[in-house]
Amino acid sequence: MVRFKNLNATPPQGFYEYELDGVMVQDRSRFGICAKVRELRTSKGLQTTGDGLAYVMDYMCPSLPNGFCNQPSTVKVIRVQEIKAATAAMFGARLVPSDVAERRLVTCVSCPMHTRRGVCVSCTGLISWISRGMPGRGALPADQASGVCLIDGVLAAASVSVADRPLTEGVNYPETCWRLTEKAL
Repeated sequence: MVRFKNLNATPPQGFYEYELDGVMVQDRSRFGICAKVRELRTSKGLQTTGDGLAYVMDYMCPSLPNGFCNQPSTVKVIRVQEIKAATAAMFGARLVPSDVAERRLVTCVSCPMHTRRGVCVSCTGLISWISRGMPGRGALPADQASGVCLIDGVLAAASVSVADRPLTEGVNYPETCWRLTEKAL
């Protein structure tokens, strides 16, 4: 049975989650998620064995970084120091107008290679850090929903603001990536 290595550790994204029949429940505390799991399972006519944490672990472990659970995972570990270093390399670059950056960011947020797991841009101050490193870049409505581009390893909010950025060689970008569609124009 798949389990967290440390039952008292909060998952890396800062909350627990469980989904059943398309209904997702989340909570920041173990006690809270267990209550929500029992309630959700009861609403679907299912019994809950134990406090419900086993269902949460079974649901979450496949999508958590390798090492958090007792079974291996294929999820890439996101190291904030590496992301910040790659993002800082864009500081000083020419910026696009905010409407272009906003359009790009909306595309990024819906991309399967974009993640917020393990990186909260607002609660860690990363959005403010980007603003300091990119003077003239205004706040965008989608900033709070942004995270990391898993392909380039940079903060999406910064990447979308740069006017000219070459594609990373040898990388397969999703067909919907704004970096591909804008290169075709």
